[in-house]
Amino acid sequence: MSFLKSKIKHKALIASLILASSFYVNASEEAFGFDDESLLFADIESVFTASKYSQKVTEAPARISIVTAKEIQQYGYRSMVDVLNTLPGFQTSYDRSFSYVGARGFAIPGDYNSRILLLVDGHRVNENIYSGMIIDNGLAVNIDIIDRIEVVRGSGSSLYGNGAFFGVINIMTKRGRDLQGVQTIVSTGSQNTHTATVSYGNRFDNGVEVLLSGSYYESDGDDKLYYPEFDDPTTNNGFATSVDSGKNDNLFAKLAYNNFTVTASYQEQEKVNPTGSYETVFNSPITRGWEQTFYVDAKYQELLSDGTDISARIFYDEYNYMGHWAYDYSDEGDLSDIVNWQDEANGKWWGSELMVTKEFFQNHRVTLGGEYRNNFDEKSKSWDIYEVFQVIDTNSYTWGVYLQDNIQLHENLVLNLGLRYDYFSELDNSTNPRIAAIWDPIDNTTVKLIYGSAYRAPNVYELYYDDIGISQKAPDQLSPETINSIELILEQRLNNSLNLVASLYQNKIEKLIALTTDPSDDLLVFENQNDVTAKGFEIELQGHWQNGWNGAFSYTYQNSEFDISAITLPNVPQDQVKLNITTPELAYGFTAGLNLQYESARKTLQNNHAESYLLTNLTVLNKTLVNNLDLSFGIYNLFDEHYSFPGSEEHLQDQIAQDGRTVRLRLAYTFDL
Repeated sequence: MSFLKSKIKHKALIASLILASSFYVNASEEAFGFDDESLLFADIESVFTASKYSQKVTEAPARISIVTAKEIQQYGYRSMVDVLNTLPGFQTSYDRSFSYVGARGFAIPGDYNSRILLLVDGHRVNENIYSGMIIDNGLAVNIDIIDRIEVVRGSGSSLYGNGAFFGVINIMTKRGRDLQGVQTIVSTGSQNTHTATVSYGNRFDNGVEVLLSGSYYESDGDDKLYYPEFDDPTTNNGFATSVDSGKNDNLFAKLAYNNFTVTASYQEQEKVNPTGSYETVFNSPITRGWEQTFYVDAKYQELLSDGTDISARIFYDEYNYMGHWAYDYSDEGDLSDIVNWQDEANGKWWGSELMVTKEFFQNHRVTLGGEYRNNFDEKSKSWDIYEVFQVIDTNSYTWGVYLQDNIQLHENLVLNLGLRYDYFSELDNSTNPRIAAIWDPIDNTTVKLIYGSAYRAPNVYELYYDDIGISQKAPDQLSPETINSIELILEQRLNNSLNLVASLYQNKIEKLIALTTDPSDDLLVFENQNDVTAKGFEIELQGHWQNGWNGAFSYTYQNSEFDISAITLPNVPQDQVKLNITTPELAYGFTAGLNLQYESARKTLQNNHAESYLLTNLTVLNKTLVNNLDLSFGIYNLFDEHYSFPGSEEHLQDQIAQDGRTVRLRLAYTFDL
């Protein structure tokens, strides 16, 4: 009965969302106080990431989303998790240790975000042990210094190689001139959460431009989490108390002069694990993980007099992980012999990239590039006070070359052709194409038909991790997984303020890599699964008006099934409805940002369902009460919705409950130079 009531409630909420969107679409100019002269004739945005050079979004061979620094502030986004949750076709999950992102019908529980490539100013962030990237508070850069985020959906290996499986996200940071002073930001909120950021930016008369930023985050987390799977007197009756805390430090620097730009990033985070995963002692403060990343990237770019654009970069990266795990070694299970079982991973790599773009014959824009990456340090180790369980010490290298030709076949028809070949020292080589036809049949209408393939090579962790019978073993054989994608996109400008984007896609995934349990010994192991087909469509209506109203309404349908059995994949909401609205200045200079996120039920690994939910987030912002002071107050999960995400193979929990209502007060003050 409670489940039925929940379904009725959410259907009513969806109906309310649809009605709101209908009002949003059909509202007359008088209803918003607009007239013809006040409507904004918005220029079409440009995007860099889709083709590795700037072009209009309507000309890019992909479905694009762009999130600006202004939107980050207006909606009160705290991390990339908040950003991605508002975009069509993306969903996230959280197991109280890591945040994971899923895309277009695919979100295998426990995947360390290895199927989406994350860039910061074009620098690849995914590390070389787990191929993962952090999207919450351990992001490589603090969210307050982000200028814009370009999200490119679809197979991206024809330009970016390994890991650009479901898409590429490029975070572009601010420049020194964007601050022209010192900015201090502090925030406080629920769960005893506090942050502080100090940034300095300037552009000097001699052309040197500098951005420096440092930030700190700490949170106690939820001080009392209940898991019914551990509801026993020996495990604190299922309550994990004061074991959900986390903290993070971040440093970022950017120096630019003429054609040279050097960036450096350092971050470290610590997170306590409250779920008792991997059969560890439940409710133990010992079980926690540390992650640390560092990179330095030097880039040179020059536009020659003949129109040739040359760019080159060289980079060095480090990744370090340390995990402490509380295991009970006592025969009676009475916790009399708790041992701190430890594991660590260390990765180091360097590489370079060279790219040349040039126009030929007035209708060809050709891009030729090459990339080299040397993983000279790939190490992992696990041990306790008695023995060493596993040691990985290997290295590898890879190189790739790519060619892209953007051909203007007709004044309203463009053909984009791309091809990349990648060589791996330890794995099979890969070749991946992209073919896109971009057609403007009439004014303000663009149709795109895109085919592409991508691949993801198994990483060091998937290939070699083996703790000699404790919890996980190495596979006998593991092959790269591949994807073939086809997508049809319609982009239609309805008037000067409204834009409609719709896409229909199919992704065919072969040799899917997933963490499973071997029934012969109950050990976790990575295996190539049966082929998967994911189908879906997304439709989004975007609105921008000159007097300050902005918003987007979207609906997403996605379905993923194993080809051989027609069994649906876990952790994928079939339906998503999202509504984002920001207002112009209201009373006393306040503006408001509202987003609503509905997701249908997600299948769990135990063939149950985490129920559907609707989240409402509201942020009010004021930039005028005090000169140079931005004041905002955010309420997240406004109506205290109770919802859960599916657990992973390493969890006893079938579902992991998420946070209820939380709040944040944020103040940002800029000292002008």
